[in-house]
Amino acid sequence: MSLALAHKRRTLALGSSAVAAMSAAASLAYTPADALSSPANARKHLLLQEAALDQDLERISAINGLAGRQALKREELLPKYQEYVQRYCESGLNFPNRVAVQVMVWLFDTAQFEDALELADFLMEQGQQMPERFKRRDIQTFVADAVCEWAYAEYNASRSPEPYLSDLLPRVDGEWTLTEQIPSKYHKLIGMRAMEAEQWDIALKHLERSTELYAQAGNNTRIKQVRRALEKQTAANPATE
Repeated sequence: MSLALAHKRRTLALGSSAVAAMSAAASLAYTPADALSSPANARKHLLLQEAALDQDLERISAINGLAGRQALKREELLPKYQEYVQRYCESGLNFPNRVAVQVMVWLFDTAQFEDALELADFLMEQGQQMPERFKRRDIQTFVADAVCEWAYAEYNASRSPEPYLSDLLPRVDGEWTLTEQIPSKYHKLIGMRAMEAEQWDIALKHLERSTELYAQAGNNTRIKQVRRALEKQTAANPATE
């Protein structure tokens, strides 16, 4: 029996009323409210979101200045896509979602770290990957790099990178598998800030760990300075029995 004949017999067996009901259901307009009601609808809606995203990525690329790109992301694009991403996170579905990953990237780009880290944790649990244009495809490497670059920029601008620098350290140096240079940079910056605060023990701990992780971290002079400061501190405050 051909597939067409089998389909015809099933249709006749359903009866005219059932066929009418099926036709009516098929004619219903697709709405965003149905977007995540099933895996099939979710993938259909994702295609629509991705088409819009590709246009918006081109809009970003056409803007020369960093400030203009950041303003577009923060003021227009994040509000545009965050509702969809929130519904995806709550849906219980798990499929490659380039839109959700891009929203996470924009949240880090615009230094909205509370939301960015929460979304990153969710996406890592799902096993999502970074877009192909990123050299490093795993999210934890992107997150560690993004926070590190921001932290050094804040430090160079005489602003504090805390609490994010220290809060992320246990994950960067312990939980996540990263290249050694990344956790080394975290320890180095924490050590540098401890030096400025004359917290010599803390400074030595982090600078030595930075060097242990990556020998070319450039901490040798700082470590010598910290050790001299500790020696002076010990000489000025000799232990008494």
